[in-house]
Amino acid sequence: MALALGVLACGTNDRAGGGAGGVGGASGTGGIGGTGGISGSGGNGGTSGVGGTSGVGGSGGNGGTNTLDAQVDGASVDAGTPDANEADASLPSMFTARALVGPTYMGSVNNSAACSQSYATRGHEPIDPTPTRHPLFFYFVGTAFVASDASAMYDNPAPMAVTEAMARRGFVALSVAYDNGALAWLSDHVNQLACMFGTTQPQSLIAAACALPNVDCNLGIATWGHSQGGYVAAMAHNIEARVRGAWATGYGGDGAATLSKNRLRVVNGEADTSNGMASTLNTITGLTPAECPNPDHCLRPDGSGWIIVRVADLASPSTSSADHCWFDRTSCGASTIMLEPNWVSPTSTKLFAIEPNADWLATTTLRP
Repeated sequence: MALALGVLACGTNDRAGGGAGGVGGASGTGGIGGTGGISGSGGNGGTSGVGGTSGVGGSGGNGGTNTLDAQVDGASVDAGTPDANEADASLPSMFTARALVGPTYMGSVNNSAACSQSYATRGHEPIDPTPTRHPLFFYFVGTAFVASDASAMYDNPAPMAVTEAMARRGFVALSVAYDNGALAWLSDHVNQLACMFGTTQPQSLIAAACALPNVDCNLGIATWGHSQGGYVAAMAHNIEARVRGAWATGYGGDGAATLSKNRLRVVNGEADTSNGMASTLNTITGLTPAECPNPDHCLRPDGSGWIIVRVADLASPSTSSADHCWFDRTSCGASTIMLEPNWVSPTSTKLFAIEPNADWLATTTLRP
């Protein structure tokens, strides 16, 4: 398949019948507080020096310990915006999170049938003095077109920020290294998904994670992903029915996901080719133009639906693009990881911010 380099760099999802595009990867540089090794094709790399604990924030789930140099736009959301938790006002209990080196598992290489490659996981878990077991969360990065792409690493700052937020909401939260190279992106993903979620694979991701002593997968599994990782997040329920909520960005909906539309939220940048168009997002989330008069977002009362990230809502509109990589770089062409302040700040009021989206995903996943 001939694809222009510019299209690959921005990771579009216009391809029919296959995975989702983007930049991402399976191995490890970048984490919070350290770097790890960079793997070759199909491999998983080193680990980052993620450490320490994070504080629990105030009501509504705000908190964490991130400090930001850039100014955060504190404008309130539009009046009349649907409340993401309107259908269930009780949010999950809040905990203090601590870093977690998760289990390894055996996954595919280039979507091959053999689950022959060892992959790592890393994230955060809630500090709980009781023997209580917790629901599970997975984060999937996007496609590793080049092994040196820091945003392609499973332990880069973006998944670490999200896993920390989900751990504060009581989830054992893992960012997953996986078979996310270009050949897997171009494939039908059948073996890739089966090696991670299939019940016949004794060393699968789901088997390894659900075996953790503080995890009860019957409480629910949540997924979050970017680009190809968004495809994986949305499609996981096709194999693992305990997946009860998914959040995706850079996702074009190019898969027949069985997850109920009222358990899916898609957040795409306005410059992410067709992915940033309301018509595409309506198709992905099962909404209609009549239900979505607001051009910037369309959320059902239960919080499912879509949000478009506008350049004007980013902390530095003059240097940001709101493209496929809006949350961890100023554009897909930038080589430096720089988390969008209005996404990562615990005080951000933007609909696309981590905190309200983690609230929605946790609440949705805990809903039977």
